[in-house]
Amino acid sequence: MKTPIKTLLAGLLLAASLPLAAHHSAAQFDFAQNVTVEGTVKHIRVANPHMELTLEVADAKGKREIAYEGHSANNIYRLGWRKDMVKDGDTVTIVIAPRRDGADGGYVKSVTTSDGHKF
Repeated sequence: MKTPIKTLLAGLLLAASLPLAAHHSAAQFDFAQNVTVEGTVKHIRVANPHMELTLEVADAKGKREIAYEGHSANNIYRLGWRKDMVKDGDTVTIVIAPRRDGADGGYVKSVTTSDGHKF
């Protein structure tokens, strides 16, 4: 009788812990640095667990699409973002914490729209 209860409890504990494994660390980003990037929005998704932003950028490496991530929807809303403030095709300037490995991408610290709104 004790073995089925232990097995059930172990299964419940494992099931309850699975959502924790889905979240990843931000250790891959260097928050001590600020890098400014300007580009055209190809995709933006403001939802939990974090914002996804893909920009088309043109720089010394050429023209390409780069994916960034940022705060949760709740945090971005509190910082001034509102639905439809940024749409595909808009030009934005972002400040990011770059990836520590030097690869494209980063963690969005702020977004400034072409009409000057900042969040």
